[in-house]
Amino acid sequence: MSRIKFAILDDYQNLSRKHFAHLTSRVDISYFPDTLDPRDRAQQQQLIARLRPFDAILAMRERTPFNAATIAALPNLKLLLTTGNRNLSLDLPALTARGIPVAGTIGRPPGVNSTVQHTWALILALARHVARDDAAVKAGKWQGSLGVNLSGKTLALLGLGKLGAQVGRIAVLAYGMKVIAWSANLTQDKADEQATAQGLPPGSFEAVPEKGEFLRRADVLSVHYVLSERSRGIVGTEDLAALRPEAMIVNTSRGPLIDERALLETLNAGRIRGAALDVFDPEPLPADSPWRTTAWGVDGRSEVLLTPHMGYGEEELINGCTMAPIAVQEAAPTTCTTTTTPHPTHPGLIQVNRSPKAFGSSASSLVSLPAGAVFAKITTATPSKKAYTSVQTGRDSHIELNSDLVFCNHSCDPSLNFDMDKMEVRVVDDRPLKVGDALTFFYPSSEWEMDQAFNCNCGSEKCKGWISGAKTMGREELEGYWLNPHIEELLRERDGQL
Repeated sequence: MSRIKFAILDDYQNLSRKHFAHLTSRVDISYFPDTLDPRDRAQQQQLIARLRPFDAILAMRERTPFNAATIAALPNLKLLLTTGNRNLSLDLPALTARGIPVAGTIGRPPGVNSTVQHTWALILALARHVARDDAAVKAGKWQGSLGVNLSGKTLALLGLGKLGAQVGRIAVLAYGMKVIAWSANLTQDKADEQATAQGLPPGSFEAVPEKGEFLRRADVLSVHYVLSERSRGIVGTEDLAALRPEAMIVNTSRGPLIDERALLETLNAGRIRGAALDVFDPEPLPADSPWRTTAWGVDGRSEVLLTPHMGYGEEELINGCTMAPIAVQEAAPTTCTTTTTPHPTHPGLIQVNRSPKAFGSSASSLVSLPAGAVFAKITTATPSKKAYTSVQTGRDSHIELNSDLVFCNHSCDPSLNFDMDKMEVRVVDDRPLKVGDALTFFYPSSEWEMDQAFNCNCGSEKCKGWISGAKTMGREELEGYWLNPHIEELLRERDGQL
C-alpha cells in the first residue's frame, strides 16, 4: 500500500512540524512555506503542478485560496484541512461535489479574543509611538514625540459584530472613550443588543446612520467588517477624505476592505495622523511593497505601524486547537420524502431550486408577506431520530418535515423562523418577505446539538462561521435571534439559571 502524500502550505514560522511529527513513519509530509497566489495565472499553474501528487493538503488560514479550477486540477486530493473553522477562500461547493471532506480547527482560548487584543496593541502602539520610540532609543536617541491620550476620544467601529463589540467594550471600560459604529444595516436597536451582550448599558454604542458623519467624528477608526465582493473597498478615497487630520486607522480584519491605493496616497500626503495595519493584499507583502520601502513618519508622511497578519496568532490558540469537520459529501437522505417526491408540496408558496451537488439545493419565496406573518403550517411531519434533515421540536424530540420546507437552508441573517412549539413557519419580525427571497432559518434557533456541524458561508455581516447548534454558542452570539422555547430552556439550564 502506497504511503499518503501530505502537503502543508504557507507555514511561515515552521510551527506545524512538531504537531505532525508522529505521522512521519506512515505519511510522506512535504512543506511549502512560500505562498503561490492562484489569482495570478502563472502562479496558479505552479500551484497545481506543486500539489497534483498529494492526497491531503493543509491550508494555513486563507493564505492560499482553493477555487473550483484549482480543485478540479488536483485528481489525487482526498482531504483538505485548514486552520480555523471559517475559511472563505475555500470553494466548499466544489469540494463537496468532488466528495472531498474539509476539516478545520476549533478550540479558542477563553477570554478576550486574540484579534481584539491585537487591535488594542496596535491602537496603543500607534497612539503612544511605541515602534518609533523603540527604534530611536536603540539608535542612541532619546525623546522625540508625544503620545495621544485616548480618554474621551471617539472610537469609530466599522462593523459591530462580535469582535468589533469586544473592542468597543474595552474602549468604554478601560479608556472612557465614546464608541460609535456604522455598517450597512446597523440600527440603534442592534447596537444596543451588542452593548448588552458585552455587559454594557444600552446607548454605550451609538449607531451612526450616515457613513460620512461617522467618519468625520472618528479619532480612531477600527475596521471589523466581513470581506465580500460587496464590502471590498468599503473605505475608499472619499471616505478617507472625510477623516480629520488627527484620525488614526487600524485594520485587523482584511486588507482589501480599504482601497490600498487611496490609503497609500492619504498617508504619503500626511492627511491623517497614522495607520496601523495587520492585514494586506497580497500576503505576504512583496519585498518591494511601498508599505515596506517608504520612510513613514518623516518628511510630512503619516505614521505607519505594520504587523504581519498576527491578530490570530498566539501560543494558546495554535497549540490548543483540535480538528472538526467543515464540509463532507453525503448521499441524499432516504428518510426525507421531499428528496424523492417529484411533485411540489407547497405550490404557489415555495420554489425549490434543485442542485446535483450535495447540500446545494435551496428554496425561494413565491409570495410577499409582512414581517411576522405566518408563512406555512407544518402539517406533514413525522417523528424522527436526530439526523441531518430532522428538526428538533423539544429537549429530546425531532421530526422529519416531509415537505419542501426541508429545502429552507441555514442563514445567520434568516428570512424565516421555524416555531416548533406552534408547528408553524413565520416571517422574521424585523423585515418583510418578498418574492424571490431565499427561504432560510437560523439552525441554532431549533437545534441544540446538530447531527452534522458545518462552516457557514452565508455571507451575512452577522455570519457566525462554525454552526454546531445552540449548545456551543454564547448568549451574546444568540442575541437578536428568535429561539424556540426548548432552546431557551436548555440555555437557562446550561447557564445555571434553572
